[in-house]
Amino acid sequence: MKKLEGNGLWQSSRMMLFEHRDAILSKQEQKQRQTRPILDEQETERIAEKLSQAYHSGATVQIQVYGEYGNQQVEGSISRIDAQLQRLRIQHMWITLADIVEAAIVSPAEDIEGLVP
Repeated sequence: MKKLEGNGLWQSSRMMLFEHRDAILSKQEQKQRQTRPILDEQETERIAEKLSQAYHSGATVQIQVYGEYGNQQVEGSISRIDAQLQRLRIQHMWITLADIVEAAIVSPAEDIEGLVP
């Protein structure tokens, strides 16, 4: 086999500088990064309505939270809403309302009044 055929020329020289490796890794990281979705007014109102309904009824809610490298899914009941700082608390974690991409009520809270005969 000749040295210049196929990948033979570069086969023996697999040395890479740290700067080159860092540049390649940062380019790959930039490719995986996603932009924040822009929700229209109707979608924002729909999410706010579901969150309010879940908070007042104590229902379990499933929320998709924006992240630079992928959305995170959080499920639980809303324990607190801070209107001044525009955030809510689920499972001992504060979530900014602007980061919520989607919300759905998973299971409604049991109606305590309906259980009493």
